[in-house]
Amino acid sequence: MSEKCCCGGHCHEHEHKHTHEHDSCACGGCHHEKESKTDKWLLAAAVLFIGFSFIPTSKAVSVIILIVALVLAVYPIVFGFIKNIKHFSLGETELMLIAIVAASILGEFREAALVAILYRLGEILEEKAVANSRKSINAISKIQQDHANLIKEDGKTEKVKADSVAIGSLIKILPYERFPIDGVVTDGSSTADASAITGESLPVELEKGDKVKSGMINGSSALTVRTTCAFGESTASRIVRMVEEAAEKKCKTQKMITRLAKVYTPVVVIGAVLIALIGSIATKNPSEWVYRALVFLVASCPCALVISVPLGFYTGLGAAARKGILVKGTAFVEAVAKAKAVVFDKTGTLTTENFEIDQINPLGTFTEKELLTLAGVAEHFSSHPVAKSIKVLAPEIDERFLSDFKEKAGNGSAVTFAGKRVLCGSKRFLASEGVDVSALHENEICVSLDGVAVGSIHLRSKVRDGAAEMVDSLKTHGILHAVMLTGDNEVSAKTVADECEIDEYYCNLLPEDKLKHIERIKKEYGRVIFVGDGINDAPVLAAADAGVAMGGGTQAASEAGDIIVANDDLHRFALAHRLFRRTHKTVWFNILFSVGVKALVLLLGAFGIAPMWLAVFADVGICLICVAVSSMIGVEKRE
Repeated sequence: MSEKCCCGGHCHEHEHKHTHEHDSCACGGCHHEKESKTDKWLLAAAVLFIGFSFIPTSKAVSVIILIVALVLAVYPIVFGFIKNIKHFSLGETELMLIAIVAASILGEFREAALVAILYRLGEILEEKAVANSRKSINAISKIQQDHANLIKEDGKTEKVKADSVAIGSLIKILPYERFPIDGVVTDGSSTADASAITGESLPVELEKGDKVKSGMINGSSALTVRTTCAFGESTASRIVRMVEEAAEKKCKTQKMITRLAKVYTPVVVIGAVLIALIGSIATKNPSEWVYRALVFLVASCPCALVISVPLGFYTGLGAAARKGILVKGTAFVEAVAKAKAVVFDKTGTLTTENFEIDQINPLGTFTEKELLTLAGVAEHFSSHPVAKSIKVLAPEIDERFLSDFKEKAGNGSAVTFAGKRVLCGSKRFLASEGVDVSALHENEICVSLDGVAVGSIHLRSKVRDGAAEMVDSLKTHGILHAVMLTGDNEVSAKTVADECEIDEYYCNLLPEDKLKHIERIKKEYGRVIFVGDGINDAPVLAAADAGVAMGGGTQAASEAGDIIVANDDLHRFALAHRLFRRTHKTVWFNILFSVGVKALVLLLGAFGIAPMWLAVFADVGICLICVAVSSMIGVEKRE
């Protein structure tokens, strides 16, 4: 990612730091590493000569020693300036070089050399700090494996590129090898490390029929896997893509800094010129006022913000990714941090996706088994949690007898079975299809056959472990109001809302009803987070300021949500909320601290109190402090 320097142009050093590591530099890799080592040796030699300059000797020898120290220290800066000429802009390198040359002209060789040394030393330390802070993000790209062991028709295995493997192919996963593509185990049993995907450290047991995700690491036994998607659409590829895109999407705070820089830089440059001119004319002492103007100019460079602000958000994104929390951009980090209300879906979010059948109520001559079979027929192609729970207990269905499947989100499903129309869903859904529902129970899953009601099924949902604790954590850390929106009935909704200590709930809602409630809550509380399962909640996820999909890394969740909690763990969402609030506070600390120190040094410089080295510290030193503060974002405090 190429960062536009706040000074108005592209700061070559910063652009390089944000874009490449030494071992993967686009401009030459090893060549750049040699360049860096050479710079460090030159800096060490410059420091040595500065030390020699303090040894008592003649003035001429002392000046020569200082000039040598200055040349050794300033060489990399001049080299960077030459590279930056094509941008025709006034960046940090140019400001420092102007100050060093002007100080030399004024005969302040030791001051000029110290400025160059401090600047170079700060850059080296800063580069190291930034590289360390980037490790968590860079590690994400390593969860992809670009090759696969393809099992050919003759049973032999061939190592091929993962992106060439067709959907439905068989691949061999060797012991301790990373899964390259999502799939289903067809042979063998093993364990797997899924921490890179879910953030969960405990191993996952794998047997025939179990689903696997790319990015997981196999255990000690080989497995045969049938791929269920292409390499580019597998879990690891989507995660890497989301993390890369997140780094490119800036929030309002980052955009504000960029806009401010367009006004800030010309103002401080004009201010430096005015200090030099007005002071020189008023006091007849141009060297003193030119020096003050140079201090003012160096201190004004806002490159500490260029590094520290995006780095704060970047560190937050990396810390979240390590916990299995994926974010599509820093705008959503900011939205979560500033939100005052959170809205939850019920089914599959606050409750588990596995319902228990509490009671089966057939009508007329139908038996419980026949009613359950018809319900399973209607829900056969549905992915809704209610449908999954019914299908677990329903007999196996031959798909050859099924046709014309239709599903109305939040209401129910319909299918033609052996020439007869079967409906399964809410009482309201059956009524809308012309079925007489007078004999059916209000808060149950109702079933009809060819327009005639045949019975209903009562399901009992189970609240997720830790749901109440999660809501309590959100309220402790800034959330003022928690709401639950569900298409389920009043009895079920009230039970869950009471158990989770939800402030307000609405039931029997259609997706469009949920949208209306979201808009109302946004008007009342400002920014709103919506937490859903990412299956039927896409419109509401999109309408919220930040949509959180508890989708287990599924494609539906990754497409619908702005933030994806990869392992459906509600504790992770509470952690994400605390982490993003900490990230936002840290970023604003960096902004206020940087601006405050710079303002002080600018004032001292204008009055001739601040020396040149303090001006360098106001940029490089403050940046290092902000980097150190940002590195603490991922450290979870005791609550």
